[in-house]
Amino acid sequence: MESRYTIHIMPSEWRWAIFAATALVFLAFAPFLWVAATDTGNWQFMGALHNYPDAATYIAKMVQGESGLWLIGFLHTPEPHNGALIPVIYPLLGHLARFTSLPTIVMYHVARVGAALFMYLALYTLAASIWQRVRARRIFFAIASIGAGLGWVLGPILGVSESALWPDLQIPEAFPFFSTLVNVHFPLTLGCLALLASLMVTAFRPGADRQVEVGRLLPLAVLLTIILTFIYPQALVPLALALVAYVVIVWWDKRRRVTGWQLRWVLAVILPAIPMAVYYYAVVSANPAYAEWARQNVTLAPPPLLLLLGLGLPLFLGVPAMFRAARRFEGADDRLMLLWIVAILLCLYLPTNIQRRFMIGMMIPVAYFATRALEDVWLQRVSRRYRGAFFTLLIPLIAVSQMFVLFLPVLPVVTGQLQRAPGAFLERDYALVFRWLASRTDMQDVVLASPTVSVWAPGWAGTRVVYGHPYETLNAVGKRARVEQWYASDGADCAALIEEFNVRYVIVGPEERKLGPAACADTLQPIVALGQVSIYAP
Repeated sequence: MESRYTIHIMPSEWRWAIFAATALVFLAFAPFLWVAATDTGNWQFMGALHNYPDAATYIAKMVQGESGLWLIGFLHTPEPHNGALIPVIYPLLGHLARFTSLPTIVMYHVARVGAALFMYLALYTLAASIWQRVRARRIFFAIASIGAGLGWVLGPILGVSESALWPDLQIPEAFPFFSTLVNVHFPLTLGCLALLASLMVTAFRPGADRQVEVGRLLPLAVLLTIILTFIYPQALVPLALALVAYVVIVWWDKRRRVTGWQLRWVLAVILPAIPMAVYYYAVVSANPAYAEWARQNVTLAPPPLLLLLGLGLPLFLGVPAMFRAARRFEGADDRLMLLWIVAILLCLYLPTNIQRRFMIGMMIPVAYFATRALEDVWLQRVSRRYRGAFFTLLIPLIAVSQMFVLFLPVLPVVTGQLQRAPGAFLERDYALVFRWLASRTDMQDVVLASPTVSVWAPGWAGTRVVYGHPYETLNAVGKRARVEQWYASDGADCAALIEEFNVRYVIVGPEERKLGPAACADTLQPIVALGQVSIYAP
């Protein structure tokens, strides 16, 4: 790696960063593109490899945006309810899909590419705002982008579950590369966080208040904060806490005096977020559907030991730099990054039902301290002759978990056992059914199908379902049990579910027959049979 020093990002550096970002995006999308281009016989690839249930809900929100809506509700539940301006990015993409005439699924993945490229370039911008040494910038970029922990080796041995949560295998928002595999708003959030952190590092350095060009960046901080309040407001909480703690410490060190300059930058992050925070609270308090969604949307933190192991080698590498930063507690960069990690940990283990959401951005300060320690401690113990080999070994080693989660969903395709990936793949006749429904239903119509089919019906057909998602179906546990019982029934008490939710169409196909004989369908009127899948109406 280069040892050049430069204040600004030179054109050659931008070329390197763009090439590296493009390579990482291509790597992330290679399995998806390969699966999409593969002949899967009687199986239909539904459009998402990683975390397909949530991807299906994002596409359903885009469908609502494509129809002209901004206030978005949940199509994965049968109850009509008022929408809200909460998942703004996806209805926006739906509007863009309508204007560009791109299919919603295509627009979704195009946006994923754009968000990923933005995130990687923002990470390099943050690196350049901290280090003048090009080598250090590239080390930070590599660790922040692809660094992960030991879940790939310990997870299969010790078990992976909701109670044994391995961050590097199950929490994509914490790891930039992993985030690009699952949605649009995770990498977009990480990119905004990286740029915001870059501005804060620059603004808090001694003498920054005398630099006119730095002062002109304050509106950009406000804009980034506003964007984050719309796409991922939880990301702002740890950073805002860290900034407040930073100013309080400066106030204490300077005998209860703090500069208005630093206070303005902190307020630039806090004040723009307040109106949207009030709006979120009002929506969850006054809208029963969103209140139920908030109650069900439980994402708890991993156990502390698994958190440490999930951050793995990058965290262990950074320990000397963390100790030094804690002991000396000086320098804008060290102090801000250390306070950011502490704030994330504090939020992570507060008694809330969204603990895990506060992990987003955690790899940024972890990679910062890993880079500091590599430059100041570890590389001093490695002969210059062997440093190339050291990085050749280090970079793949910290990226194994990322490669594990990247390629794991492809195994059923490679082995020809697509029945082992229900949901990501459905029998091809279901795609015909969705197209048939799309031309005959709207977003007020309710369809009954198995859970694995219902997750895709809103995005593919633009219709509601009785049960489709563990968070976005109201009373999800109860509805799932009732749907499964309906298909497993021998024909008794078939009408209650249909009448309660005003079901317009019922789907019976291979996925439904896995639940039972679907004898209740005999009490309904057959409408059409498309291959192995039949559609009924009450």
